[in-house]
Amino acid sequence: MYDMTSKSDILMIAESCKGKTFAEIDNRNILSETGNKGALGHVIEMNAYEYDRNANPNKDFLIAGLELKVTPYRKNHDGTLSAKERLVLNMIDYFADYDKDIMDSSLMKKNSELLILFYLYQNGIDRANYTITHILDFQFPDEDFPVIREDYNLIQTKIRRGEAHLISESDTMYLAACTKGANSLSTRKQPFSSIVAKQRAYSLKTTYMTQIIRKRFTKKSFECLYITSEFQKTISFEENIRRKVAKFYGKSQHELKNLFHISGNPKNLNEILFSRMLGLKGKVSKTDEFLKANIVPKTIRINESGRIKESMSFPNFEFVEISVTDWEESDVRAYFDETKFLFIIFRYNVSGDLIFENVKLWNMPIDILDIEVRQVFDRTKEVINSGEIVSHVSKNGNLINNFPGISFNGVCHIRPHGRNKKDVYQLPVADKKTGLTSYTKQSFWLNNSYVISVIE
Repeated sequence: MYDMTSKSDILMIAESCKGKTFAEIDNRNILSETGNKGALGHVIEMNAYEYDRNANPNKDFLIAGLELKVTPYRKNHDGTLSAKERLVLNMIDYFADYDKDIMDSSLMKKNSELLILFYLYQNGIDRANYTITHILDFQFPDEDFPVIREDYNLIQTKIRRGEAHLISESDTMYLAACTKGANSLSTRKQPFSSIVAKQRAYSLKTTYMTQIIRKRFTKKSFECLYITSEFQKTISFEENIRRKVAKFYGKSQHELKNLFHISGNPKNLNEILFSRMLGLKGKVSKTDEFLKANIVPKTIRINESGRIKESMSFPNFEFVEISVTDWEESDVRAYFDETKFLFIIFRYNVSGDLIFENVKLWNMPIDILDIEVRQVFDRTKEVINSGEIVSHVSKNGNLINNFPGISFNGVCHIRPHGRNKKDVYQLPVADKKTGLTSYTKQSFWLNNSYVISVIE
C-alpha cells in the first residue's frame, strides 16, 4: 500500500524495484500476455504501482508531480554505458502547442519532472530477466533548458509554417520530434497545411540520454560550453558559437597555430584550432553539448575559385545489411535524420594561406533525405541484390562498378571507403561478371558541389 499523492512513497516503491528483474516484479504475468515494446513499463505500472496504462495528458502521479518512465541502457565493449534508445515523452498534437510558450505546453504539463527506472539491456537475454539498476528523479538541468526551449520553439515554428511534414530529428539538439506510430503511414492532420504529417512525439535524443547516464551513474566529467560567461541563454546555440569565435575570423591557420602554441601539423589540426578558439582544452566533439546533441564537426576547405576539392565521406556500410534493409529502417537514414553537423569553414586566399572564415550548424533537410539520398540507397540496394556490381574492367585493371556516381542526382553518391582494395565486405550475391563474393568497402558521400551550395 502507498499514497499516490506522496512523492516520498512513490520514490520508495521505485527504490524497492532496484536490483530486481522484471520477472521478480511481474506478479500479474503481464509479460506472458503481451509482446509489445512498452510491456516492461506496463509491468511497473500494474505491479509496483497498481494502475493501468493510459493516454492521460497529465502526469502519471498528478498531485505528486511525477511522470513514470522505464528505459534501457547498455554496457559497451569498452566498459562505457550508453542509452539504448531515445526516451519518448508524449505525443505531439500539432494543433495543441503551436501558439504556446514551452512552460504552458503539453510537453511541460506532462514531463516537467520524470521518475525514470533504468534497466540493463543485454543482447540474447530474455526481457523478463533484465534488471532494474538505477532510479532517477529527473528535471531538465538549468544548463540544458535554454537548448530544450530552443528545440521546442523550432518544432513549433515548423508547425506554424505548415511544415510539420518536414520535421526531422536532426532539426533540434536535445529535444526531438521522433516518429511515433505503427509504421511510416501513421499520419495526422496539421493546422496550417493540407499535407498530412507523420505522427510524432516529443522525445529526448539517445545521445542526450547517454550523457545523462554517464554523468549521473559513472560520475564522468565533460568539458562544457554553457558554463562559460560568454554563452548566453537568450540566444541560439549556433549564435553563441559564432560570437565566441568571431574575433578569429580572417586569421590564417599559421597565425592560429602561433596564437595557441600548436606545433607540427596534426591530422585534425583545424578541429584542434577550433576547440582552442572556444577555450577548450580537449576536442569540441567531446564536449557535453556536442555529445548530447550528436553534433559532428566537419572541416571545410574552400579553394580560391570557390569550390571544395573533396566530397564529404560518411561511415561505410555492409553490403549484406543494405540488401535486406528497407529505407525507413536503414542506418544511413537514421544517421542523417539524427545527426547535426558543424561546418568549420576555411578558405584559401590568393597567397595560398588557409584562412578561418565562418561556422555553420547544419542538418540534412528531410525532403532531401527522403528523395535524393533515398534514390541513391535504393539504386545501391538494387545493384547489390542483382549481382551486377562490376560494370567493366578498365585498361589498367581497375574494377568499375555500377553504384550511383557523383553525377547521379547532384546530392550524394557511392564511393570506396576502405583502407585499400583488399579492405572488403561480403556480398550477399556473387558478382555476375567477375564471380567475386566480396567487394571493396563503400560509403555514402555528399557531393562537393552540394556541400558548397549548403555553405554559400
